[in-house]
Amino acid sequence: MEDFISSLPDELLFHIISLLPFESAIQTIFLSTRWRFLWNLPLVQHGTKEDVPSAVSGFIANFDEHNPTRNTRRFRFHFGEYGLLSAILAPNNKLHLHFSDENMQNPKHFSWQIELNNPQNLSDHQPTPSTFFIKTLNLTSVNHISSEAVSCMVSKFHLLENLKIIGCHGLESMSIGSDTKLLSLTIFDCPHLKSLHIRSYKLRTFLYRGKFPWFLPEFHFNLGNAMLDSRQGPAFNTFKTCDFDRVLLTIKNSEILTLCKWTFEIDHNSYVMPNATKCSKQVSRCTKLQHLKVVKLEGFDNQDNEILLMERLRDIITVEPLILSTSNGICLPNLIRVPSHDSHSRTMSHSLVSQEMYSYKFVQVKHNNQLCPKHGHISL
Repeated sequence: MEDFISSLPDELLFHIISLLPFESAIQTIFLSTRWRFLWNLPLVQHGTKEDVPSAVSGFIANFDEHNPTRNTRRFRFHFGEYGLLSAILAPNNKLHLHFSDENMQNPKHFSWQIELNNPQNLSDHQPTPSTFFIKTLNLTSVNHISSEAVSCMVSKFHLLENLKIIGCHGLESMSIGSDTKLLSLTIFDCPHLKSLHIRSYKLRTFLYRGKFPWFLPEFHFNLGNAMLDSRQGPAFNTFKTCDFDRVLLTIKNSEILTLCKWTFEIDHNSYVMPNATKCSKQVSRCTKLQHLKVVKLEGFDNQDNEILLMERLRDIITVEPLILSTSNGICLPNLIRVPSHDSHSRTMSHSLVSQEMYSYKFVQVKHNNQLCPKHGHISL
């Protein structure tokens, strides 16, 4: 039997679906590829870059999961000569916004400021009525053309808790402020970012991957999870060790901390320490790590270097954390502190820097990988 209904125009098919109960309407995706395509068909509009905030707000406000004529989760907005925004409403109140890449090889540099959950904005602008409230926002490939429109749009997402910024070429400096709700911030692969200003005292998760920028935090965060992936090196050649102090303010209270490649490397051919006593005093004045629970060591050539690092860290750790090692790539031995005179329990010679009452040894323990799992992107 020939299928005449599937050949009807989209407008008529939408009208047919709208007459069905929701439970029956959703079953039409199993009839054929044509019906399934109809449910995934994006809403397409055209306008200017100034129209982006109102277009996205209208798309969200019009969404109704239980109305077949208003439950389109995909939106494409063409603006300017080549500008294109692709939006997807995902489950659990997530919004993905992907802007068209513009001259990634030689992008125009720009600064970007985002203000979230400002109490003044909350009183001046009421949320647009909708069944879909944005709590998680993923922004990809924002550029100098779209950044201002995005800032205007994001300021209206009053319930936003999670913000992810990915692949914004040309972004040179960024300021993110949230006085109320922002809990998680992720910034990945923005190759031109040199300055990052963060004002969000409730922030609990901070993940960063890319060239190491100049950090300007306004608060001492109490992060539950922090990750700094600086394998691409510093963002500018004048980066000094004192510039890292602001980073320490960001991560000092972290419960879980992942560092991918240390920012500074010692050049043994030019390294000079004119006054070791002075350096020791400076270390003793550093902020103490009071909440550190687990230390996971990865990428060391041998156990001597792992023990050397832990002996250096002992001066700034106020508790005795669980120390795990993966130097052999398979198991996770614990590194524990033992009295130096207990020669029978030690598995390796005493390090040169440890001249005190304790040293370290490794003890094999099974199933420790569940205590401190890797970040999903750590192997990238």
